[in-house]
Amino acid sequence: MKYCKYHPTDAATWYCTHCDSRVCDTCTQESERGEDRYCCKCGATLESLGSAYTAEPFWERLSETFRYPLTVPVMTLIVVLSAISGVLFFVPIVGAVAGLISAGILTKYSFQCLEETAAGNMSPPDLSEAFSGGIVIIFKMIGLIILITAGGIGSYHYLGAGITGLLGALVVLSIPAFLINFALTDRVLVSFAPQNILRIVSAVGLPYGILIGLLLLMSSSVGLLSYMVFSGFEWASMILQSVISNFYMVVIFHLLGYVVFQYQEKLGFYARAQTGDAPVYRSEVERSRAKISVLIKEGDYEGVNRLYKKTLDRNGLDLSFNDEYFEFLTATGNKEDLPDFADDYMAYKLHKGHQAQLKRIYNQTRSVVPDFKPTSHEVRFTLAQDYASFGDYPAVIRLVNGMHQDCSDNQLLIKAYSLMHEALQALEKEEMALRCKKLLKRLEAQAV
Repeated sequence: MKYCKYHPTDAATWYCTHCDSRVCDTCTQESERGEDRYCCKCGATLESLGSAYTAEPFWERLSETFRYPLTVPVMTLIVVLSAISGVLFFVPIVGAVAGLISAGILTKYSFQCLEETAAGNMSPPDLSEAFSGGIVIIFKMIGLIILITAGGIGSYHYLGAGITGLLGALVVLSIPAFLINFALTDRVLVSFAPQNILRIVSAVGLPYGILIGLLLLMSSSVGLLSYMVFSGFEWASMILQSVISNFYMVVIFHLLGYVVFQYQEKLGFYARAQTGDAPVYRSEVERSRAKISVLIKEGDYEGVNRLYKKTLDRNGLDLSFNDEYFEFLTATGNKEDLPDFADDYMAYKLHKGHQAQLKRIYNQTRSVVPDFKPTSHEVRFTLAQDYASFGDYPAVIRLVNGMHQDCSDNQLLIKAYSLMHEALQALEKEEMALRCKKLLKRLEAQAV
């Protein structure tokens, strides 16, 4: 199991050959339509690790596995093929041909399910390709059975019953691995070669035993279920048994395909899960957030600052992104960029009706730039009102003082200097309060 470099509890899904690092989906950059993924640190194109580290173990998703064939097209195919082979079973020659064709169609479709699932498609494939090539597969399987039977007879004759029984058990245990190999190579003898069987078994490991148990359980339950439902009705029981066995066949091949998907790294390839849902594309802001998170963890604060500026140039109205940039500037003590940004940021906050946050923003900014004073007169007055309500009169004076020099809004100036006059009186600065009173009278005269 490999984990994301920046999220140690999340499985890795991409690999950067340049940085020699593995990351999760979040810690990547993608093109606007999401076709390619790039490293947040160096910008190189990433190699997909598929779902090698994110695939849920097959034994934990059995409910999804048994629901896999439960779609109208697949169940229709299963029922129709079962009915045809069941109805024509007792008709000489025709029944055998119908059974062979039905078996060929379902076998071809089952192998298609295995291949699609192994590639990450967790939905049943289209039925269109199920009606060609199935008979060839059936004859290949029959040929293999003949070879195995001939080998068993030879083994019994030369090696005895004990060795033959052991070899027979090994053949049965090899069936899942053989089916997987055959789906991947389409070559019977190569698929049954011992080294290729061992390759699958060693890749799966101990869970291969769970897989064998599930397959044996499903196989043995077919006749029992049919007997329990239609005991005494041979024809109906035969059709039901065919439906159940065909249903289980699709389930088994889907399960085998998922085993390949789960152990893809050990088998030498990578595939990503395809759920059929429309892909979700991240916005520029979301992509920038992902890259910023990586750059912060890499300690590249200059790169973070540049990326914030670049993104805000095109997404300046994104309030939460503005919030994040302000927190970054104050946390890093950026005295160069903070004053100008805080000035615009506070004006935007006031415009959005977030005046309750102004005092906190102002205090945070002054902790980095002590002589900071907003240029917006509305912001300064709003802050002065807030400080006055808490009895912080020096802050009121600091914010209002000098506003008349560059503010043309007389009504705002009158309210601001009235507040300052009250603050000076509260601090018992009579001389300054008197001068402030004179300024107020002049402003009021100009307003008339």
